Amino acid sequence: MAIVAIDYGARRIGVAVSTSGVLASPHSVLAHPGDLAALVASIAEIGAEVGAERYVVGLPRRSRSGSADPALEPYRRLAEALGQKTRKEVVLWDESHTTTEAASLRRERGGRRRRDPIDREAAAVILQAYLDAAGEGR
Repeated sequence: MAIVAIDYGARRIGVAVSTSGVLASPHSVLAHPGDLAALVASIAEIGAEVGAERYVVGLPRRSRSGSADPALEPYRRLAEALGQKTRKEVVLWDESHTTTEAASLRRERGGRRRRDPIDREAAAVILQAYLDAAGEGR
């Protein structure tokens, strides 16, 4: 089952894919178009290209008390709009520390220059965490 993950940011959106349901791969970085409908259309197009059956949208943090955090509203709106557009399942997933982890992995691999956006690698970290958690019990 193919899955697309999104690292949602104010300026850039990182995208990662898994076509196997086991291994996440960085895919692309989208410039934020400033319009939710245009962003959702771009993500849905990537999903259609890879045959996505599910989307994972990273949340920057989760409230431990369970209360609604207004700062998370843009992420929830993205997830809702993406689900409506694609008619596929959209999962909100905790992305705490994913950019830091992606930067560490990049350094270990002797990766790209610091100026290159890390967003797609962060999306891959989000997706791999989701895949690993979903794989427990296989």
